[in-house]
Amino acid sequence: MTHLARYIFLAMLLMVAALPVASQAKFIVWPKEPGRRIRPAGTPGGQANALAQFDSFEIEHILVEGKPITIGQAFNASDDWLNDITIRIKNISQQKFAAIQMTLVLPEIKFGPDIPVCYGCAAEQRGKLFGPGDEVELRTLRSDKFYSWVKTSVSEKAPLSTITTAQIRETLVILSDGSSWWSECVKTTNPLNACSRPPAP
Repeated sequence: MTHLARYIFLAMLLMVAALPVASQAKFIVWPKEPGRRIRPAGTPGGQANALAQFDSFEIEHILVEGKPITIGQAFNASDDWLNDITIRIKNISQQKFAAIQMTLVLPEIKFGPDIPVCYGCAAEQRGKLFGPGDEVELRTLRSDKFYSWVKTSVSEKAPLSTITTAQIRETLVILSDGSSWWSECVKTTNPLNACSRPPAP
């Protein structure tokens, strides 16, 4: 190999090494069988505060790192994407809510951390009811301490860079009278975001 050929070969190797490594596609998904944990009130193990789907409010948009995504469809994001999830919700009922939390889990690791995406959790939101027609944003807890705990909990089982999927496990709401309701499904504006609502019993 001539000196010129060696130079070109080394230059090509350096160029390849300098190329950015393609990140893995990320996903936010619904439960595989939404409603499986919902049982009619009054049956053994049933829960009177469980709903097949929330229809009193709806998901308008979901953003990861400020960019809109579609549930179940791949998107690109950094390794720290779990720390920057926003879910925009609109109240389409006549009820008032004090807090709404969607809990995400990581199906790629067992016994991983729960990741709350919440409205009404921040100090400045407490006591501010979410009334008819109102739109609010549920956000991941933007706390360095909390996210450090999430990263530590994940890294004990797998590198954070390998986590590609967050699954919506359930949504919990606190009503203005203090009562609470939960469901594995939430109504969505965009039909592409809809979960597979379980059939009526």
